[in-house]
Amino acid sequence: MLRLVIERLDLAPEVAASKYFSGQPVTDAAREQAVLDAASAAATEAGADPAYVVAVFADQIAASKEVQESLLAQWAAGESAAPAEAPDLATEVRPVLDRITTELVPALAATAPFAADPGCGAALADDTAEVLVASPLTSEVAAAVATATSSLCD
Repeated sequence: MLRLVIERLDLAPEVAASKYFSGQPVTDAAREQAVLDAASAAATEAGADPAYVVAVFADQIAASKEVQESLLAQWAAGESAAPAEAPDLATEVRPVLDRITTELVPALAATAPFAADPGCGAALADDTAEVLVASPLTSEVAAAVATATSSLCD
């Protein structure tokens, strides 16, 4: 489940690059609501608590926006090189996000009972550290992992 959360967040630089070229704003309230509505419906189908799943997806959205805003600001200020090209958001990035969603919701359903466990926070911290060591994430993505995982434990 944690690997899926981080895999989803790791797409944020591609989303930022797409928005850099298209001029789209980081915040897309309609798209965000559609993602949350779909997550809620998928949670119900998977037998998971929709409120829990929606909270986790809201964290994912917030974390992605953190990464996008950071990168767009760096590129605008010339602090780092802007991308030379970007993937198409609709045809290349969103299908991957959709695939991760279809895998993440059942994973959240399976792990939700552990969210209230007193050891959840410590286990999550250990697992996160392990995944971060094994995953080559940009500093912006790594910094947003705490936001992306903030609702995984009660």
